[in-house]
Amino acid sequence: MTQTRPPQLFTWGIIGLILSFGFHYIWEASGGALPGIPWPAILGMVILSIVLLVLGWPIKKWNDGDRTRDIDPVRAARVAMMAKAAALAGALLTGWYLGAALYLVLSAGGIRAQSASGMLVAVGASAIVMVVGLIVESYCKLPPDDSAGADAA
Repeated sequence: MTQTRPPQLFTWGIIGLILSFGFHYIWEASGGALPGIPWPAILGMVILSIVLLVLGWPIKKWNDGDRTRDIDPVRAARVAMMAKAAALAGALLTGWYLGAALYLVLSAGGIRAQSASGMLVAVGASAIVMVVGLIVESYCKLPPDDSAGADAA
């Protein structure tokens, strides 16, 4: 599995922004009420970030040289996959909530600026998920192989 790169995150963020802006425009044009500030989602993203850090910390300690406890390689791979998924989902959600905030500001002449500022809290929470995903993904890198043993052969 390759490490997540900034162009991937940027692409997912732009996709989220375009989809969100388009969704909100079409939804409101068809007479639907726009969703409010997603406080449960914000709380969930913060909890996810904390859980991901807690799961990744023993792997970081092991990679840093603290080998007092063995690390299950399958568990470490699962944490790495969860971290990558969190980084990509965080980028997509950052774009989604940013698109919603932009739509709220640009439509109706800024009357809904208070709702847009609430959406910016969601942008921050999803950006935290993205950053924590990248950090934990970096924790899960394999340590470099011992090249001295390979040279002796």
